[in-house]
Amino acid sequence: MASMYDDIVRFMKEYFPAYGEKGQVKETQYVMDKFYAPDIVFDDGVITSREQWYKACLSHPAIQDKITLEHLFVDEKQQEAGALVKTQAIERASGKVLLEIKMNVLYSLKVDKNKDIKIKNIRVFLESNPQKAAKLMQIYGMKR
Repeated sequence: MASMYDDIVRFMKEYFPAYGEKGQVKETQYVMDKFYAPDIVFDDGVITSREQWYKACLSHPAIQDKITLEHLFVDEKQQEAGALVKTQAIERASGKVLLEIKMNVLYSLKVDKNKDIKIKNIRVFLESNPQKAAKLMQIYGMKR
């Protein structure tokens, strides 16, 4: 069996800029089909499909998320990738960074019938800063 390590690294390095540039705009969101399995699940169980995730991504039109990869690790055998990322919530009108937060994210991957890598599960671990967590909730209109 051929190693998938390089393919997974390439896939993940393409994913982060695509999400920031295309994944939060209705007209270009379809590009993200390349990355997400139709039945993607977030660990909290709130998101259980790609369509549901796309709606969530469009629910904050005044804010653009920008995710910058800082460190990536790949577990080829378990088909997982972990990433330490810097996430910025940017006000689209002004370009002002409203919040910057670090996250560790675990991505479970699968190879679909077309032999393409897809993200099937996402587990997010936020930076443990209560002030940043409160601001995150406020910016995105989330309830505590």
